[in-house]
Amino acid sequence: MDKQLDALFGRVEAALTTLIDSIAKYNPSEKLADDLAHADRALAQGLRELEQHQANHARIQQLRAETAALDAQTKDVAGSLWATRKEVDNTPTTTYPADSPRYPFTIADLLGFARRISRNTLPPPGVTNGLDLSAPPTQQSEVTMDGTATPGASFTSGVGTPGGGATAAPTPDAMVSQATVASSVPEMPMELRHAVNPGEGAVFIPWPTEDKIRSGALAEYQRLVERGMDPKGYDPEEEEQRKRDEEQAKKEAEERARLEHEEAERRMQEERARMARERERARQEAERRGSVAEPVGQKKSQFSFIDMDDEDDDE
Repeated sequence: MDKQLDALFGRVEAALTTLIDSIAKYNPSEKLADDLAHADRALAQGLRELEQHQANHARIQQLRAETAALDAQTKDVAGSLWATRKEVDNTPTTTYPADSPRYPFTIADLLGFARRISRNTLPPPGVTNGLDLSAPPTQQSEVTMDGTATPGASFTSGVGTPGGGATAAPTPDAMVSQATVASSVPEMPMELRHAVNPGEGAVFIPWPTEDKIRSGALAEYQRLVERGMDPKGYDPEEEEQRKRDEEQAKKEAEERARLEHEEAERRMQEERARMARERERARQEAERRGSVAEPVGQKKSQFSFIDMDDEDDDE
């Protein structure tokens, strides 16, 4: 490419010199001017090709760097896989008795279990575990399980790095610059921190709390066992439907008992009314017979069953 550009520059220089000489001799030529124009256009085309060549060269260098980085990453991943494979192979397996119960499972079951416990593996966004993120990195501390603080520990150490390793330690210059920036930024008032970040100062615990456990499926299984029910095959919807059916049957039985009681009361009242009417007819019939048989002007006492019925009713 350099030789081509040198030849193009030499052509332009020769055409320009020839044209200048012809003008100096008072004998200008259009052909020499055309040669200079053609040489200039050829030089411009060569410069454009040089620019494209340099761009392609830069792109090739970039692709080579990306290829090298990807090769290194591939080697790291392959090394991690190999180390993990060796660790898995060297991990002692658990041997269960032949008569122990076996529970078949599938990959979908494992993925579903991992999905359900994933919310307990990493803290949600905004949770700082009690760290003061406005302080310089050297003053940060990590809250451990026993409630103590570990100075100089980073909250994100070991998270988001390949292989789960800790992040690289910052250089002294970076630490000084970060401390300068942190000291120059005014500290946010405490009453505004929770308004901006509701998780400020919250502590992340990588397991469910007691109230969540008590409201979960395992606690429900335990309650079923304590009630003498087998959790296997237990269907909450069927149990709820059974309870609704029992309540409905109980209401229907109570309604039938109420209707039967009302019917018995009605029949008893009708029977009492019928007996009262019969007694009234018998009394009237007795009075009628007595009035017919008694002579005019005489009044004779007569025994009647009506008096006995009245006495019985009074009793």
